[in-house]
Amino acid sequence: MVPKERIESFDVFKGLSQGEVEEIGRLSEEVVFHDGDRVLSEGERAEYFFLLEEGSIDLRFELPFRETSKEMTISTLKPGECFSWSAIVSPYEATLSCYSSGNSKAIRIRGDVILGLCEKNNHMGFIFMRNLATIIRDRLRKQRAQFIKEVGDSLRFKW
Repeated sequence: MVPKERIESFDVFKGLSQGEVEEIGRLSEEVVFHDGDRVLSEGERAEYFFLLEEGSIDLRFELPFRETSKEMTISTLKPGECFSWSAIVSPYEATLSCYSSGNSKAIRIRGDVILGLCEKNNHMGFIFMRNLATIIRDRLRKQRAQFIKEVGDSLRFKW
């Protein structure tokens, strides 16, 4: 169980009632990751949705026949951000790998539990999914900008 004050500080839960936030807190638990821990592997089933409280998480893509490294990091998440939205969106498979960069502390909630709450309480479901869609949109914009920069550099330097 995680106190509601810690849950309500995350943007993904903004707009929920105190009771809704308390319910989410009752179904949440704390987890700790150490430097280099792989939290989630690209392509594997995502069971948990995470809220990062301390430390940072690198989102990386994996290349076949090559060890992952910091150079494969697409984005680094900071406290206050969430990750592993794949636990809530079908087909429930991670789209990127997640690695702890340093020691990190997070709150995790089973994806199927969140979906059950959303189905039971349409208000909660609407607010949560709207907030999550905004977070995903912002992350995609950031990745697109990074991609455009890389393509531009490649064309400019004829790599």
